[in-house]
Amino acid sequence: MRQKLFSPILCSLLLLLASCNKDKTFCIEGINIKDSVTTGNTSFTLPNGQTYSGLGAPPAPTVFGEYTGGFQSVVTKQTPTATGQDVELVHFFDDGKGNTFWTNDKATFTPLDTTFTRFQVNNIMTIVGGTGDFECASGQLTNQGPVNFVTNTLERNLSGKICGGCD
Repeated sequence: MRQKLFSPILCSLLLLLASCNKDKTFCIEGINIKDSVTTGNTSFTLPNGQTYSGLGAPPAPTVFGEYTGGFQSVVTKQTPTATGQDVELVHFFDDGKGNTFWTNDKATFTPLDTTFTRFQVNNIMTIVGGTGDFECASGQLTNQGPVNFVTNTLERNLSGKICGGCD
């Protein structure tokens, strides 16, 4: 009798655990954000303790699905090229409730004029970490738009997909 009772209970517990894991994973797809944000010097510390400071975008109000928070960036490396610059950045999203994610970016900045103060940005942001609901975060965002270093503005045309939760 004990063996017959144990099997259904064990099976039920395993199914419950499997369904809980599925409920923790999610993706926010079809992201399409078009707006303008300021650029300038900024600083942030990721939950893993890594601090970034320098030229970038201070926290801009941003909504990803049901998450509203600040999305900011810092340039970590600039390499001049024959057609502009290759730029590496880190972006950090924080909703203030423990749900964060961050990226490693590869971008190209192509001059829009001869003053080298306006550039077309083509940025691919690979999501590499997260906390809270974004634990085990993955996905990719892209941004394409002009940046103007005289007016300190970046036109965001942000699209992509963010996934959170661990399998």
